[in-house]
Amino acid sequence: MAKLKLFLFGSPRFEDQGSSLDIERRKALALAAYLAISDQAQSRDTVAALLWSDLDQEHARAALRSTLPTLTGLSDAMWLDVDRQTLAIHRDQLWVDVREFLALLTASRMHPHTSDVLCAECATLLKQAADLYTADFLAGFSLPDSAEFEDWQTFQREWLRREYGGILRRLADYYSAQGNYDQAITFAHRWLALDNLHEPAYRLLMRLYTLNDQRSEALRQYQTCVSVLDSELLTLPEEETTHLYQSILANQLTPIQNVASVPAATSVLPPLPALVIGREDVLAELRQRLGIGGEMRSVTVLQGWPGVGKSTTVAALAHDPHIAAAFPDGVLWASLGEQPSLLAELATWADALNLSEPGSARKLEEITTQLSNALRNKRMLLIVDDVWALEHAAPFKVAGQRCATVFTSRLNDIAQALAPTAMDVYRLPVLTEDTALNLLQMLCPEAVNEHPIESRELVRDVEGLPLAIQVAGRLLHSEARLGWGVGDLLRELREGATILAAQAPSDMLDQNPTSTIAALLKRSTDTLDAAVRDCFAILGVFVPKPATFDLEAMAAAWDVSDPKPIARILVNRGLLEPVSGGRFQMHALLVLHAKSLLEAA
Repeated sequence: MAKLKLFLFGSPRFEDQGSSLDIERRKALALAAYLAISDQAQSRDTVAALLWSDLDQEHARAALRSTLPTLTGLSDAMWLDVDRQTLAIHRDQLWVDVREFLALLTASRMHPHTSDVLCAECATLLKQAADLYTADFLAGFSLPDSAEFEDWQTFQREWLRREYGGILRRLADYYSAQGNYDQAITFAHRWLALDNLHEPAYRLLMRLYTLNDQRSEALRQYQTCVSVLDSELLTLPEEETTHLYQSILANQLTPIQNVASVPAATSVLPPLPALVIGREDVLAELRQRLGIGGEMRSVTVLQGWPGVGKSTTVAALAHDPHIAAAFPDGVLWASLGEQPSLLAELATWADALNLSEPGSARKLEEITTQLSNALRNKRMLLIVDDVWALEHAAPFKVAGQRCATVFTSRLNDIAQALAPTAMDVYRLPVLTEDTALNLLQMLCPEAVNEHPIESRELVRDVEGLPLAIQVAGRLLHSEARLGWGVGDLLRELREGATILAAQAPSDMLDQNPTSTIAALLKRSTDTLDAAVRDCFAILGVFVPKPATFDLEAMAAAWDVSDPKPIARILVNRGLLEPVSGGRFQMHALLVLHAKSLLEAA
């Protein structure tokens, strides 16, 4: 074995004959990691552009030259192959934990079987691989000034996490089949530790504890699942989880299914929403547009107010059993946002379709071409959520003739540009009053049962917007859990300021774990020109319930002779909606946001 070792699970570090080597230059560690994972020699220009993207080519190459001695001087082993054009790693001179992890995983996959169930030899290989995964890939390491490297690192980390999760699940299944439930439970807990919101891991633990005669612990796992989902997502467990809990309570648990024997679908799916209320008609309409009971549209664009539930709706669609039957080759889902990592999202799709080996450095165009070729004869559903710019959506237009694509956008002009025809845009409505009240009751039954009139007035005031109702329900539920009355809070919520200041649901937080509802709405107005944003803020003087106005009122409020150009921009940005009679409407939550901008100004 090579005496020089590079550890990339966790903080990157070198060891020489068991002794740690100190490297202060972060770019040197990043360079070593990139070359160690790559399957082939890399050109100096590629590496320089990756690590020093803020410099021109000449200065980037100079920075690379000054960094290389940090690595070549580490050891007398000839582990780094350097010439005038390329850089590469001598595999026999450098041991890398990630490559060893992948080699063990590959050896298991190449082992001949009559089925996908693990044998003892494969279990040994996967256990060795799992022992190598001490932390996520390059955990705690970053290069803030190298966005390209950060994208590459993110892709590697997420890919390796998925592989590790698959290993843990299969080992848990293997030891369960052997009757070694203690060992199976250990691996199931490690699987859950990767994501404490992952319900399949909770269900596996519930089954394993039951089979191990630890019924009380199985029930405790369900209670933990309920508590975590409630505090993190304000959602209920999936129906399958609840049914399993009820079966354990009734001592009617069916024999555990060996998950490893079930082939995985070729899909990239969003988390399954645990609470989808009042969208049955919407989902039926979308199924019809996708060819289930109607003629299939190649493209459907879901558009609507910020917070109306576009992402939740398409997430539910992705998991719909009718969709699974209609698109047997699977579903590919991606969520973009304002500043998406297009390369990482597309690489995830390519990885799901087994189009490339991890670590290979490819351009966006290459992956797009690969995907287009792979999807040419497949029947798959592609979902691209939260599109903010046309150029972001372009690389995802890779569907074959038998595929369909669903885009979502809060921006009207983007939705219109993505749709082949105006009929291909589907505007997602707010919830009806009764449905909105039903959602609030699911979230906080105490409030609706004790204060039915005030609760109905609340859902009227927020005009059926799911985001506002979800936040209100979470706040009311927290108040009720403490044993306090919810009447005062209901009155505060009707004023709206409390909702704006509340923390956003965790599935909408993006990069900021402390985002408020106001901060989420601000994302839609920060992109406006300052003068247009001021005009939007002035509309906050209009009283909601609902806030409607015509061009004449807007002209007077803005002190302009022709309000149409500004109104057109606000409509295109999804901040105004045309209604009948030449009038325009702004949602109540956006009126509150406009008022807050006006007060700040």
